[in-house]
Amino acid sequence: MKTNIKTLEPGKVRIEVDVDSKNWKDAQEKAFKKLAAKVSVPGFRPGKAPEAMLRARVDGSRILNQALEDILSPTYSAAVVENKLRPMYQPSVDVTKVSDTDLSLAFEVILVPEVTLGEYKGLHAEKKAVEVTDADVSAAIQKRLEGNADLVVVERPAKLGDTVTLDFEGFVDGVPFDGGKANDYSLELGSNSFVPGFEDALVGVSAGEEKDVNITFPEQYVAELAGKPATFKCLVHAVKEKAIPTLSDEAVKDLGLADVETVEALTEYEKKNLLTQKENEAQRDYYTALVQQIIDGSSVVISPAIVDAEVKQQEENTRHQVESNGLTFQQYLEITGQTVEQLREQIRGGAEANLKSYLVMEELSIKEKLLVSDAELDVEIAKLADQYKMKAEDVKKALGNLEAYRDNLRQKKLQDFILANNN
Repeated sequence: MKTNIKTLEPGKVRIEVDVDSKNWKDAQEKAFKKLAAKVSVPGFRPGKAPEAMLRARVDGSRILNQALEDILSPTYSAAVVENKLRPMYQPSVDVTKVSDTDLSLAFEVILVPEVTLGEYKGLHAEKKAVEVTDADVSAAIQKRLEGNADLVVVERPAKLGDTVTLDFEGFVDGVPFDGGKANDYSLELGSNSFVPGFEDALVGVSAGEEKDVNITFPEQYVAELAGKPATFKCLVHAVKEKAIPTLSDEAVKDLGLADVETVEALTEYEKKNLLTQKENEAQRDYYTALVQQIIDGSSVVISPAIVDAEVKQQEENTRHQVESNGLTFQQYLEITGQTVEQLREQIRGGAEANLKSYLVMEELSIKEKLLVSDAELDVEIAKLADQYKMKAEDVKKALGNLEAYRDNLRQKKLQDFILANNN
């Protein structure tokens, strides 16, 4: 195999490959056998007819296409290894010459940018002292009690904080619109889950009352409704208020916390929880500050092609997420008041910083040998298997993406290294 490397731009190369004639012939022979195995000839089992008969029934272009499909990946891998390249993404491929005897390929490859690490040992960052006050504990207890509140029907007009059960139907210019109707809908007034003005207009209604609620849709909304006035015809069935338990030993028992059955025990429980949360937050902030110093002190030249690829990938992710939530991408843009170009610029703003962060940490992992080997991965899976009384193979199935788990282990190694080598 003969290869030639051409630099197209910083961080992007073209690998031109002339595949050995013998290898190309072997690939075609294997492709023919693979295709012939499925060919039926009367009087013979599939694939067992004489070769001449099978060749007469297998189109030559299919053989070439199958051989190409089979040879692309190993050829690319060999070229990358031979030229000691570090690809960032899968390459684009161009077949520049193909015949029964010759095959030439060209791979355009975006390379991992060169990283020059700055100082990453002996750095200093402040770590915030943590404190839990009585007010913090009281607020946590109150929040827990509110979370255990019951909704109780009341015979009075609704106020903010109440939940009303209602039927409603929305009209624009006297015509109902899609998605504007529901029956027996529970709505907490003041939750801001409906368009502005809707919930406030229901303050003061009572069970059995009908009311027309007039609102104007925001300018940043789906195109067919944006900025338009609408009327919702509402019928309120019930008004409910939160019955928040009074703090007592009995109320504490109802919370269902293990080994927490008194006010005193709950107070200690919340204090310990808050202290742990604040310590974890302080540790995260401290580690983040150290990492940012390492990133700021390092230099990376990132090819525009890499940033473009990241922007494209994040845009596709956004499209998929929006569509999985039942909106079209165009509706999402209308609601957020953006054009596609503005969204791309917004993505681009963070893409380069995120790439630099990733690449610097990756380079540090490589330099300090903080990568996770297959043997280490197996050890960690064995530990999980022992902990959960499962077979290792079942743990692997449960984890799903083993490379994501490997990366989590690498991140833990990286964090331990940075914390151990900085103040």
